[in-house]
Amino acid sequence: MNRQVDDVVRRLAPAPGPGLTAGARETMYQIMEEEQVTALPVRGRWRRGLFVLPVAAGAIAASLAAFLAFAPASASALDIKDEDGYYLVEVKDVFADPEAYQRQLREAGLDITLRMLPAPPSQVGTFDPTASEPDGIEVIRQDGCERLEGCPIRMKVRRDFVGSAEIILGRQARPGEEYEINIGFDSPGEPMHCVPFHNRPVSEVRGLLKARGLDVQSFDVLGPAFWTKEGKDTPPETKTSVPESAHVVGGYLTMPGKATLQVSDSDLPDDLVRTLKTKAGCP
Repeated sequence: MNRQVDDVVRRLAPAPGPGLTAGARETMYQIMEEEQVTALPVRGRWRRGLFVLPVAAGAIAASLAAFLAFAPASASALDIKDEDGYYLVEVKDVFADPEAYQRQLREAGLDITLRMLPAPPSQVGTFDPTASEPDGIEVIRQDGCERLEGCPIRMKVRRDFVGSAEIILGRQARPGEEYEINIGFDSPGEPMHCVPFHNRPVSEVRGLLKARGLDVQSFDVLGPAFWTKEGKDTPPETKTSVPESAHVVGGYLTMPGKATLQVSDSDLPDDLVRTLKTKAGCP
């Protein structure tokens, strides 16, 4: 059952832009035995992973560079402190030019590239969900921040970290700005988490979204039996409207206040819906 559910999740993952490329489909349909699925994750329009490049250990920064890195500055994009064997890094300006981040990190002796991408509320201040955290770097997040705005975006880097890393963190999106990190709208911390909507008509789900401050931006129309091996190669068709009676099988957030519904003429089997709800921690 887990193999089947994980495969369904991948078939509900939109590609970068309209339709699916062959490569995206192949990646999307891989069965990941050990993956812990908690919602219906979706593929963003642009996504880069986080990676670490091992390099030889060496001197990290001259004393002057360290002084400049940790000296207070009113216009600093980052606040970097050296505490208890870690560099504590807080993003003070989430809209700063990436070079401003790189400059301060280099001055602290850290070969780290930091990028901030617009993301749904539950992903603000977190790593790109498709990437794994490198050894020696972790996000610091307050409990409840997946439901709140204005929480600090922080990470800590082990003082003896000597590698290179590219870090992508989610940030709050500006009004009208499309998310570059996308997840299902029923993921933990998102508006439709634990809200029954699978296999319900568009007209009903539209109302559920409206009550939560969301409008439908578009529809991904999935082919028949999309959850089966035979149906996996049928790419979704993106439309601006569908019959209100179409069945909703998934959805994802596209920008603040907007969502895309994934619809099909075929319902998800009841046992798969139950399993998806259980994995999401829903009754």
